[in-house]
Amino acid sequence: MDQEKSNIEYSLLHRFIVWRRKKRMSIIMLIIFLLMVVFALQFYLIDQKGRLNAEINEKEDEAFMQSIKVKFIEAAKLNSQEQNGNKRILKDVERLKRLEQPSRDEIIAKRQTEKVPEAFETDQQLGIPYVITNQKNPYIPKHRIVHFDLKGAPPTIDYFKKIISLSKNAGATGILIEYEDMFPFTGILAPLSAKNAYKLEQVKEILHYAEELKLEVIPLVQTFGHMEFALKYKEFAHIREVPGSPQALCPSRNSSLDFIKELIKQILDLHPSTKYLHIGCDEVFEMGECEICRTELHENLFLKHVQNVAKLVHEKNPKVQVIIWDDMLRHISLQTLQSFKIGDMVEPMVWVYAEDIYRFVQPTIWDKYAGVFKTAWTASAFKGAFGETLYIPNARRHLENNLRWLDVMSTQSISFKRGFRGIVLTGWQRYDHFAVLCELLPAALPSLILNLLATSHGFFNVTQKDQFLSALSCPRQSDNRRPIPFLSLDSDPNMWEKLARCLFPGNEFFKLMYRLHNMENEAKEYLDVTTKQRGWMTAYNGKHNYSLPLRVDELTQELPRVYHGMINLARNTVDSLGKWFDNYTISEWIEQRIYPYMLELEKIQNQSTTLKNVMYWPARPLPILKELQRHGIAIGLN
Repeated sequence: MDQEKSNIEYSLLHRFIVWRRKKRMSIIMLIIFLLMVVFALQFYLIDQKGRLNAEINEKEDEAFMQSIKVKFIEAAKLNSQEQNGNKRILKDVERLKRLEQPSRDEIIAKRQTEKVPEAFETDQQLGIPYVITNQKNPYIPKHRIVHFDLKGAPPTIDYFKKIISLSKNAGATGILIEYEDMFPFTGILAPLSAKNAYKLEQVKEILHYAEELKLEVIPLVQTFGHMEFALKYKEFAHIREVPGSPQALCPSRNSSLDFIKELIKQILDLHPSTKYLHIGCDEVFEMGECEICRTELHENLFLKHVQNVAKLVHEKNPKVQVIIWDDMLRHISLQTLQSFKIGDMVEPMVWVYAEDIYRFVQPTIWDKYAGVFKTAWTASAFKGAFGETLYIPNARRHLENNLRWLDVMSTQSISFKRGFRGIVLTGWQRYDHFAVLCELLPAALPSLILNLLATSHGFFNVTQKDQFLSALSCPRQSDNRRPIPFLSLDSDPNMWEKLARCLFPGNEFFKLMYRLHNMENEAKEYLDVTTKQRGWMTAYNGKHNYSLPLRVDELTQELPRVYHGMINLARNTVDSLGKWFDNYTISEWIEQRIYPYMLELEKIQNQSTTLKNVMYWPARPLPILKELQRHGIAIGLN
């Protein structure tokens, strides 16, 4: 009985254990099932939320587009007074236009499949750079200002007036004059005037002539960087930022502000009716280096100095608007610019001379400027931008720079409360006070007229042919001749070929640049062949007086022709520039451009005479060069 009872108890216990295991498994399975349900429900809710958000966003986008269209219709009905109070509407319209504008690749692909319009074929033949412009409703800057940089190369008053008149006829509304050392300073600033600076009466004559033409005159005086014309002198060396360099003045010294105050006074006294004063402030390469300035942030130093200079201008004449170059502002934050309230004191002139404007001034910078300034200026170039030693501008590159500026201004003008003031076509004479002369005005006049017509019309094409040729006094093409393009900027970017017969002021020098181009190439090739490619008149031959007279004669056969070609070129330069520049400028230009070749050719002539006078030659090897030891090059002397 006990055994049977024990078996029954064991059986019951076993069943109970099995039942508990099954129950535990059931609970676990139930928990797993519930977790799966929870996860599925969460996924479902997230999906539904995403769908709902997508629907909401889509409806919001549709509502936004619809609101813009409604605003566009409303804006079209508003009169000019109402439109001034609805800038937000106009910005939304511009945003709509950007959304709908095809990309550049789409435009090119479309043109490849369509028949090319005749006008575009003409632009291609002329070599006019391709820039998207609306020729039916072009953007035309209100002010088109021509910049005259006078650094050490003042044109005669007669020539200055001729260029001003031509500029006016081509669409200019004003001139920006950067006198530097050509201004007739007096008193403590008298040493700043160059020996060939304009006299007081000459400046007045220029200003009076510009006033007769109803041209805006804006003087420019550097007040921070590019102060070499003043700080190079011992009398003003104490206000340098760096004792050994005259590039920038120290903004933290009272004597610096006293100097700037007198500078501004003399400039404004001679320009009593000016509405603007450009105070420079570009490329301040040396800043925050003296013992006073080094404890302060560069951007704070810069903005404080701009504030101080602007205050000096307004103390002298409260009605004068101050302009500065923008490059030192590009990396200063919006908050810092706003904290200094710089937008209440100056207007920026945004300068880029390359073809790709947005590479140097990105959209974010434009947004920052629009948040600080109510308006702005822009600056392109017609000369002096693509090489410190060029003697004639590449008109095609300058045209593309100006056309791209028109495109950028058209897009960005709506961001500023008052749009853009205008564009300045800069024409640099030197890259700084110590640099050599680059393109002189007679060589750059065709580029100036070309770019002025482009900025005055909002585009450039064949429709401006007559105005362009007439401005440069070019002969008309005979009717019986086969029509040919009046420009070929792709193959002739300097316009030598097309404008060779034109009679504009300074045309002789313009054509002389083509001769210089050919003579320079010929002289370079001759010098290279004679002293490097051939083996009888190298530096080694000259040092050791060791060569074959027969070969020397062969190498110098062309020397007289090349040398006298350079001499004649220098004489023709004097004749072609004599009416337009003073003798100092003419002499400097010849010394920089032509005289170095004359010296090199004379050196070859003298060397050839010396080599041919040798009658007997030593046995080889020739002596080892002892000077190598001075440089640590040890070669034993046998």
